Amino acid sequence: MRKIPAIFLASLLLVPLVHTLAQPIAIAELPVGSKLTYRLGGVYVGNKTYEVVGWSSSQGRNCKLVRVHLVVNASGSFFYRGINSTSEFCYDDRGRPLEEVLYIPPEFNLSYRKVEITYWWEGNEVFPHRSLIKLIGEKNESYDVLLGEGVVVRESNGKAERFEFSRENLSKVLPFVPERLTQPYVDLSSIRLKEGYEREYDGLEVRVLSLENVETPAGLFPCYKVLLSGWTEDGLPYNSTVYVTVKEPRFTAYYITNIIGIKQTGYVVEVEIPEQGSPIPYPWIVLAIAVAVLLLIMLKKRRKGG
Repeated sequence: MRKIPAIFLASLLLVPLVHTLAQPIAIAELPVGSKLTYRLGGVYVGNKTYEVVGWSSSQGRNCKLVRVHLVVNASGSFFYRGINSTSEFCYDDRGRPLEEVLYIPPEFNLSYRKVEITYWWEGNEVFPHRSLIKLIGEKNESYDVLLGEGVVVRESNGKAERFEFSRENLSKVLPFVPERLTQPYVDLSSIRLKEGYEREYDGLEVRVLSLENVETPAGLFPCYKVLLSGWTEDGLPYNSTVYVTVKEPRFTAYYITNIIGIKQTGYVVEVEIPEQGSPIPYPWIVLAIAVAVLLLIMLKKRRKGG
């Protein structure tokens, strides 16, 4: 019996893991200490928890470190019954990922134990102009993706190979394709949403349809109902209806993603957001400084008099 190459298995097994992690969750405004848990339904059934654990840096830029714990079962899968994994993401101030670390569940039985991805963005890009994908384990491989140039450089065992590609056939040159390379990325909490808002981001159409109240186990949230629509790498139409809270810090309360009738849903069941200290009004700042200066003068006079 012919042995299936590990890289081929990776392409089959990592794709559902990556796609389950890459759901339309607004993250940009959440402060450190926040925790959101979602109940998933559809192709993947289970829970996904986001924890904003602190600050880090990538490429000399500050980014918000978010830990994502995923416990799901995938219906109809031949290769596995479920996924139990923890991954880490670091987002810039626009909610765009600069770093991703995906820890591969042991049940996948691969020679790779984790995947590290670094993204480079410029200006208002909705696709990273460069992405470095590293498969780390018994042997290491890397894929340097220069999206604008249509070039991938693969390194393995000290050897480098160069491939040309188009965005539509990336899956032919990569072991798996991160969603960031095939679908425009926009964090909805980084947009000043309002009713009637409509804009296209390099093939991704964003429309605010209405204001609605969304009831979840975590509470009742006034939300913007936002429709995202576009095309997958394979040319299939998809759309996501995402309910983003009106009140800041904004986050996704509920979403439905639909690709040709195949649906995935998620709704928030637990919300922990630490209260942010209210800013001190400017007049009080001036008064505090004046009092501090007066006390300093009085202290100096007392010392001289003594």
